[in-house]
Amino acid sequence: MGLYFGRYENAEVALRVVRLEGRLACAAYVAAATRPAYFILLDFEDGRVTSIRDFRYVPYIATEAAFEVVEP
Repeated sequence: MGLYFGRYENAEVALRVVRLEGRLACAAYVAAATRPAYFILLDFEDGRVTSIRDFRYVPYIATEAAFEVVEP
């Protein structure tokens, strides 16, 4: 997982936890945008990430998605 999320370290992307269609997801805000450019869905089992679905190259999903930012 470190390599996957490490690619965001040098990019102008801020990841925030959101509730998207009833499940937790990461919203990717590019270059300080006020709306996410795309979402990343994570599946967990026994406290470990079992799958990552990154919708970076499907930005139209984020244009109409209803979501709620989860405050820390």
